[in-house]
Amino acid sequence: MKKIIIAGLGALVAMIGMTACSDFEPKGYEEVPNLPKATNVTATEGAKHVIDVTWELPTDTKGMEITDVRFILNADNANPISLGPDATSYKVVGQPMDKEYVYTVKICYDDRYITEGASTQYTIPYQELPGVSNLTQTTKGRKVTLKWTNPQGNLTGIRVLLNGAVAAELPATATEVTLAGQAFDTELVYTVETMYDDYYPGKPATVSTTIAYFETKMGFLLLAPTIAQLPDDDEIAAATWFSQQEKAVMVQPSELATLDTDEISVLWIMVDRVGIGMGWEKLPAEVSSPDAIEALRAYSKAGGSLYLSNMATQLTVPLEIVPQDMAPTTFSDGNGGNGTDYWTIMPYLGWIFRPDGPNAGQQGYYDRTDHAIFQGLTFEDPNDWGFNGLPLIGPGMREDHNCMWDCNLYGKGTYPDVISHFEAVTGSLVLATWGHVQDHCVAGLVDFFATPVHGRCVANGFAAYEWNQNSGPNEYQHNVEQLTANILNYLK
Repeated sequence: MKKIIIAGLGALVAMIGMTACSDFEPKGYEEVPNLPKATNVTATEGAKHVIDVTWELPTDTKGMEITDVRFILNADNANPISLGPDATSYKVVGQPMDKEYVYTVKICYDDRYITEGASTQYTIPYQELPGVSNLTQTTKGRKVTLKWTNPQGNLTGIRVLLNGAVAAELPATATEVTLAGQAFDTELVYTVETMYDDYYPGKPATVSTTIAYFETKMGFLLLAPTIAQLPDDDEIAAATWFSQQEKAVMVQPSELATLDTDEISVLWIMVDRVGIGMGWEKLPAEVSSPDAIEALRAYSKAGGSLYLSNMATQLTVPLEIVPQDMAPTTFSDGNGGNGTDYWTIMPYLGWIFRPDGPNAGQQGYYDRTDHAIFQGLTFEDPNDWGFNGLPLIGPGMREDHNCMWDCNLYGKGTYPDVISHFEAVTGSLVLATWGHVQDHCVAGLVDFFATPVHGRCVANGFAAYEWNQNSGPNEYQHNVEQLTANILNYLK
């Protein structure tokens, strides 16, 4: 029985890069010397640089049953690959050239014991592969267009890198690409690589440019013909404040498909309504219809930044900013009630795990107060909890409209805590949790980094982020407004 590893070059390099030996063995297994091992472990390079590793199983197992065969790449004992009890070969695809790799086979007996390793090694000889020629770049606004000529040969793809990170993966026939929403006042180095056999880059070609800063506008998606016709007082208050800011544009849903990121670089989408129900499909049709989602995806992929607030954080799912199984689940849409405390948000994640805290070092401690969205804001302790947070709303009538992520649902995986695991999976930085939380709990304010699939996004699902306090003026309204201004400026 043959097992084949199929992994992209980047994934493979990440996997085989962890070469440190450890004492780890599969749970419940004990390594025992002198157990019958695999023999004749060999590695042969085949077509497309596929390495066929083969071995022979022992014929005399000393009365024990072979229950599994484990394949280990470059002594990565922490991540053995289970092949089943009959495996005698394994194909490694995408191994980089000119680097020696060691393949090790261990045999498991009786679901209890595991042998010492039997190993071989192989290095794929280096071969310079032809790259593109005549690479040029042109810039229009924040859009950079690259054009090139492909070499003759059996290409399997084209890869474009921006400052060393993959910006686009294109078919083998592609001879140009346009990258939108490029950064201002930064040297942008573009590298175009031909790809052979899916994993092997040809000789790279590089060009660079810098886009001088120019003023762009920010948009607010108006989910009604006019501000006054919005169905909720909080949406009206937010839209009214926004309309009074410089470079502010009210965007109608009918304009989504034609939004130009060079004109409007950030779009704020806010939904905050009583009784709307949980799930992005229940958001207003202006933002949840297939046409709206397609338009928002295109805007985001083109480099447009999104600020999703309140119940609109759920749009992170259809916009492919978070996986389908990581939708916000901490949700409420009731009428709320009166309270005498202050609602704050907590940028000191894992407060009890700080160096001088009661549980120092047991999990991660993350101080996010130096993030750009908190600039000019004063952290204080109006509830006398013994630690500071950012107050957003004071005593009185409050709508308890949370719409955020319960990180405990996803566990911590191989990371120190649930926050760092959430950040790794979603490509993000969690900026704040509930104000009273001293460990790791919900992710209420999150900065999602740009990827080739979507642009930057800040999601704010705190109930404390309420734009119109029903019982009268909010003594911390200035924090709500300044936090919003900071987020929009950060996303421009």
